[in-house]
Amino acid sequence: MKAEIVAQIKTLAEQELVLDSANAFNDLVTEFYKIQDEEERQWKIKKLERIEAGEKPEAIEKPVYPMLSEFRVFSNLFKEKKKVEIQALKELEKVNLGKKKALIAGFSDLVQNEENIGRAIGRFKDIQESWKEVGPITRDKRQGIQKEFSNLVDTFQYNINIYKEIKDHDLSRNSKLKTEVIEKIKGLLELQKIKDVEKKLHAYQDEWNGIGGTHQDDWKKIKKDYWDTVNKVYEKIHAFYEIRRNEQAENIVKKRALIAQAQEVTAVEVSSHNDYKKTTDALLALQADWKKIGFGPKQENEAVWAEFRGICNEFFDKKKAFYAQRDGQFGEIKKRKEDLIEEANAMKELTDWKLGAQKIVALQKKWKDVGSAGPKFENQLWKKFRAPIDFFFNAKDGHFNQLDAANAENLAAKEALITELQAYKVDKDPQAAIDALRDFSKRFSEIGNVPFKQKDAIYKGYKKALDEKYDSIDLDKEAKEKMLFQAKLDTMLGSSNSDRLIEQEQQAIRSKIDALNKEVNQFENNLSFFSNADDSNPLFKNVMSSIEKAKAEIEGHKLRLKIIHQATK
Repeated sequence: MKAEIVAQIKTLAEQELVLDSANAFNDLVTEFYKIQDEEERQWKIKKLERIEAGEKPEAIEKPVYPMLSEFRVFSNLFKEKKKVEIQALKELEKVNLGKKKALIAGFSDLVQNEENIGRAIGRFKDIQESWKEVGPITRDKRQGIQKEFSNLVDTFQYNINIYKEIKDHDLSRNSKLKTEVIEKIKGLLELQKIKDVEKKLHAYQDEWNGIGGTHQDDWKKIKKDYWDTVNKVYEKIHAFYEIRRNEQAENIVKKRALIAQAQEVTAVEVSSHNDYKKTTDALLALQADWKKIGFGPKQENEAVWAEFRGICNEFFDKKKAFYAQRDGQFGEIKKRKEDLIEEANAMKELTDWKLGAQKIVALQKKWKDVGSAGPKFENQLWKKFRAPIDFFFNAKDGHFNQLDAANAENLAAKEALITELQAYKVDKDPQAAIDALRDFSKRFSEIGNVPFKQKDAIYKGYKKALDEKYDSIDLDKEAKEKMLFQAKLDTMLGSSNSDRLIEQEQQAIRSKIDALNKEVNQFENNLSFFSNADDSNPLFKNVMSSIEKAKAEIEGHKLRLKIIHQATK
């Protein structure tokens, strides 16, 4: 049975477009997990029987479940394709919403201001064709946008005197066509799949708007029938989503009840193997019940799952620690921590402060990763480990305190320069102003280091004053961006830790370039979805525009790297 399910999931996942198959996929996943959960339950029963028969738990290997690996591969493939398809659809819907709003604005201007009937009819037809060509928009905007456009169609058809040129049989034919559309919309009330209802309603409303006017005597009744029917369909849609929201809310209530039970189960004091076994069985039963409950709203669903999982994880971590202590595993951790203490003692007299700090931080991370050596040894080992670390950092602080005393004069000089910079009035000639400000930067960089505790504050004060002066220079946008980047570079070069700042800036720019290159690659991969599309396809045009924009940004960042390279040669 599992093989058949996996084969069906594989077929769905290998489709070019998978979104329409989401319900079928979800049903197959649910069916697979029912079988998988039952297999795991049977294994757990057998495991408990074997333990009761005298076997050690750690000696009992968990079975390899057939088809589970293939199931995960094709499930993940389906989900990734679905994610890409949904994201593309959302982006397209946003673009389409903008297009429809623009068409409504143009249509409103036509209705209000166009007096030439011939031109009005021509523009009206163009708007209708453009409206039909625009694809779907977001669900929450659809009804309002459609109604606004339909009202404009109504206003145009009856307020502008176009019916002088429409023959009587055309009006009768339009009445018949509109009646047929109403019947089609009524048929949607019988459909069960809401996505199909929404899709077809959108198409039928476009069809309705594309039909011309009717006899004035018929119009009032036809219009009422149309909107009554459309509103009933929207009520059906809204009712569906309301029911689903209520079901999801009920699922959250059920899951919170399981959380309360899990808290109650884990609140009981456990100190023996039998205690842990009893609590484990109770938690596993709650986890099985959890899997039977459907999803809730995404954000709440993730929150309650994190809370439930946290309770379970906390217990199983406690259980793991209990058995580790019982089996004497703390001895190995104690030995490894004693080795780390020896390493710390070997580092405590390092005078390369930066390298020493990096090594000690790395050593502290190793200490943390090793885990606890148990209540008997952990505090003793920690004191021995901490002593050489404190020795190093006390020596480091003493060294920099001595430097700070020697750098007091530089602090006064830089404060005076900042005061002078604040008082400087920017020259109206941009180049003269830039030269003056770069001279300030040169003078600032020539002053030596300041006390360590004041270096960030004095640098921030200098950078703020310099940025304000550069911001007041009158240049066009492109020139100003280049100037401000050069100013930022000059400021970094004037800092006491310029090498680190320059390296960070270069790394940040390279990270942006890497991210943009990945974005371009993703966009170019997405172009495979448009292998049969022409250049007028709006989504295709949007992807191409995004690629061009990203490449332009990449070139801008490469220019900044070139400026940094020239300034630091």
